[in-house]
Amino acid sequence: MKVKRMIAILFAVSLLTTGAAGCSAKKDGDGKKEAMGRYVEKQVELPFKEDEEAATLTEDGGKGAVLYSRNKEDGTYKAYRYDGGKFKEEDASWLNSAIGAGGTLSKAVKGEDGNLYAFYGDENAMVHVIRKDGGSSQEIEIPDLAVKDGNGIYPFIGGMRVDKEGNIFLAFPVNGEVVMYDKDTGGKIRSFQGNQFSGLLSMPMDVRDNKILLAGADGSGLVCYDTGSGEVKEETEYADMDVDGILRLGDSDDCILADSKGLHHLTMGGSMSEDLVDGGTSAFGIPQTNIMDLAQIGKGDYTMLQSVQETSGRSTYVMYRYVYDKKAKAKPSRTLRVYGLEESAAVRQAIAKYQQKHPDVGIEYKTGNAGEGTGTKADSIRALNTELLSGSGADVIMLDGLPADSYIEKGILADISGVLNEAGKESDLSDNIIKPYKKDGSIYQIPTRYGIPLLIGGGNAAEAFESADALVDYMKDHAWDDVMDQVDKESLMKLMLNMYYKDIVDKNKQIDTKLLAQLMETVGKAEDNEEGSVTSISTWGSDEGMTESDWDVGKFGSFDKKDTLSSKEMKGIQGMMIPYHYLRREGASPSDVNGIFVPHDIAGINKATRNKELAEDFVRMLLSEEVQSMDVENGFPVNEQAMEAWIQSVEETPDEEEGGISVAVGKASSDGGEGEVTGQEVITFPHQSEVKSLAEIGKKLIVPVQKDDIIGEMILDGAKTYFDGSRSAEEAAEDIAEKADTYLAE
Repeated sequence: MKVKRMIAILFAVSLLTTGAAGCSAKKDGDGKKEAMGRYVEKQVELPFKEDEEAATLTEDGGKGAVLYSRNKEDGTYKAYRYDGGKFKEEDASWLNSAIGAGGTLSKAVKGEDGNLYAFYGDENAMVHVIRKDGGSSQEIEIPDLAVKDGNGIYPFIGGMRVDKEGNIFLAFPVNGEVVMYDKDTGGKIRSFQGNQFSGLLSMPMDVRDNKILLAGADGSGLVCYDTGSGEVKEETEYADMDVDGILRLGDSDDCILADSKGLHHLTMGGSMSEDLVDGGTSAFGIPQTNIMDLAQIGKGDYTMLQSVQETSGRSTYVMYRYVYDKKAKAKPSRTLRVYGLEESAAVRQAIAKYQQKHPDVGIEYKTGNAGEGTGTKADSIRALNTELLSGSGADVIMLDGLPADSYIEKGILADISGVLNEAGKESDLSDNIIKPYKKDGSIYQIPTRYGIPLLIGGGNAAEAFESADALVDYMKDHAWDDVMDQVDKESLMKLMLNMYYKDIVDKNKQIDTKLLAQLMETVGKAEDNEEGSVTSISTWGSDEGMTESDWDVGKFGSFDKKDTLSSKEMKGIQGMMIPYHYLRREGASPSDVNGIFVPHDIAGINKATRNKELAEDFVRMLLSEEVQSMDVENGFPVNEQAMEAWIQSVEETPDEEEGGISVAVGKASSDGGEGEVTGQEVITFPHQSEVKSLAEIGKKLIVPVQKDDIIGEMILDGAKTYFDGSRSAEEAAEDIAEKADTYLAE
């Protein structure tokens, strides 16, 4: 399946020079020296009127920065000079004289030659480069930009720089190449190879003093070329760079890197680096945001422009200023520790928001997979258990995949009923999600988001999934191909574990070996699909499925198998696009799965914490409308005001041109070939009524499926020994039960 976004948000580079600052110290009450000095984050109020949106930000050679806006109604541009304190409107006629109706500014930059330049896309998506000439502009003709590829698409540009001679450097993210063009003829002078950023819209690079700096081709650091000879001058080790970075060469042998991990100062030609701002505790790392531009106004004074993708798919814009404050404490006076088995975008967002409100509190966020390759998930859980049982460990524990019931039995988790009562005074919380977690009047854990599993398709096959016994009985007389299209044993076994976990593993953690063996035998009837075996005409081919949830099983949209089902977990509005397009096309309705919901970002507080007040504040932040109103595709909000905001953010009839995805419809080959494309369909955001209907389904769900990941892995691994013929189903089930008993006894 070929997917192409019809409207792309442009990321690109902007001007930045270096300015690392040192630290001072003063004595605290005990006479100890306390490190002082750090960068302080402050949000900048944008000067825009209601009909304006941010377009680009560029610094102006030590004279501050210039922020450009676009009028959403008539497409005209304005300029605002920012001096670090206030904005002053300036003339932007040089842009308006060049960019006509249908054109969109991508980036404006200040060249080393002192001139202002910009590039924009016209109504046909062809890129044009212009130079400011008084109140108007002059186009710089570059023949390469007028040449379409084999698919009829003009070249995409991910950034531009201009050297002191006026030569133009354009970045091509798809092949990782930057091409240097002659200022007079527009002809190619030479090219420089960096890292390939296929599928992305930006490419980190900078040009200064006859040097060009790029992300290295192997992804392990940076490479600097001499622009005159094309030879490599030096390479810098920095494997931790994110792909959305902005690079800026400094005055000497150093550079600045800004990415989702923060603001970093690097020494060229070596491996020395310094984190000026940590992305995990600042706006740099907030999910659903992209760094558009970063400008240095003065030494130790940086300004960042960000785009923020809202729940509706539309973008808003924010601006932050980072100023080095030598009087600020280098380290916060208090630290809150948060732990989760896996990284969570929602937790990251809450951390950043919490940090903005409480700059005096540091947050350490550790995950079980933080040290990749250093151990298994079971090792991470054992290490955590050791800490918790000794009365230490994190203050806030995200319990997804952890043995939460065991923690409650052992008295590790604190009662958070009071936290929920306080949060409920600010916003209404979904009672059907909270109620299953009440134990003897107390609540020790709470999902802050939840997924909605759906069965999608026609016919009466959904009735067979109402219970484990019903499915086992139904499948005695049916083949899986009659129920779900394109399935494999492992995915089906995961689905069985999701649907019937509470039947397989009872409240005492005892495994029903008879039922487990029956389910393994039922799943074992499936014939795993091999590449090229699909013969049906479909909208969503087997190559579409990068599974995001263990619930996502079966193919949507088989034209010749309209009665088959697919299972899909809805975790956000964007994730609704493809399933609801299919439902709309077929005139079908989704059904929930036995009242089940999937808890996500499950928060608990360590009873032994010495930071109880901070921990409670953080859980309230996780539940707040401010955090929950953002769709990070990790579950729907339990905050009902946030859910209503999600619904209202979506249009009843979404515009296909402002967020649609064009998808090829084709006939798959029966011999493993490429198949035949027969047409296209445009998938849009779901309709408002569809989001509202799904929210109504969510209000009726009362059965949480909260698995112990280690027991789940034991069941899946044991089932494989039956599928490969090593054991009978009964032997595999008994072996799984023995291992689970040993694990629970540890």
